[in-house]
Amino acid sequence: MDSVQGVQEYWIIDRIAQRIEVYRRDNAQLKLVMRLLVDDVITSPLLPNFACEVAHLFVSRG
Repeated sequence: MDSVQGVQEYWIIDRIAQRIEVYRRDNAQLKLVMRLLVDDVITSPLLPNFACEVAHLFVSRG
């Protein structure tokens, strides 16, 4: 990660809409690269071998 440029990838998790938006840095701008719903699996080139079913992030704990 380039500390001068900041974080290389942002995940915005909307628990109400049960959606994740993934933004990646492209030069000095963040660009939306994925919009994921509960049936999808989230991965990242920054986290090799990482995969998580989006539905697992929205499991009710109540």
